[in-house]
Amino acid sequence: MNFQSIGIIHSCFREKFGIPRQAGLVKSASATLELIAPYNVEEALRGIEEFSHLWILFAFHRSVCGTFQPTVRPPRLGGNTRVGVFATRSPFRPNPLGLSVVELKGVKGTSLELAGGDFLDETPVLDIKPYVPYADRIPGAHGAFADHAPAPVNTVTFSPEADCIFQTLDEAKQQLIIEMLCYNPRPAYQTDDPDRLYGTRLYDFEVKWRHCGNQVVVDSILF
Repeated sequence: MNFQSIGIIHSCFREKFGIPRQAGLVKSASATLELIAPYNVEEALRGIEEFSHLWILFAFHRSVCGTFQPTVRPPRLGGNTRVGVFATRSPFRPNPLGLSVVELKGVKGTSLELAGGDFLDETPVLDIKPYVPYADRIPGAHGAFADHAPAPVNTVTFSPEADCIFQTLDEAKQQLIIEMLCYNPRPAYQTDDPDRLYGTRLYDFEVKWRHCGNQVVVDSILF
């Protein structure tokens, strides 16, 4: 059976590095889901605006699995402990499919404005389903090593040069930078190296930063 994309995601995250490891962690993360032909008809979205949240089924289009690997190393376990791939949400799977619940902020023609997603820009969408609270929220459910949302562990500060650019950004982009960096985006197994420079692209700019313990210092914001 072959599946066709019904749409494409236009996301604030332009690179894999820096994307939150679960949907809903970075509330300020924005995305637009654009339906594509032949599915880009407004009737297909009739009534969807009455739901507050949606399930998005998508493809990890930049994750290549190669040969089957039965175990992976989840970041929540420090990046060194292996568990079965089907006991994780790793993008490196036999079929690279992702499933995220996101907030629906608005509908414009055949496009959906979304918030809180964990999508890479240009992500292909395979299906959209409404989030139904009575069926999708299970009281008493538990999630093993991911039972609770991770706490934002980092404090974010800015170099004088980066702060000058930061102050020119709109509030949503400022909040996105801070929220992204509060949740440690670097691999869990990496040790502190205050001289190491990290970077990723958001929207049309690149953010570069350094780590020192739980202190993140933004070195530059470049357009």
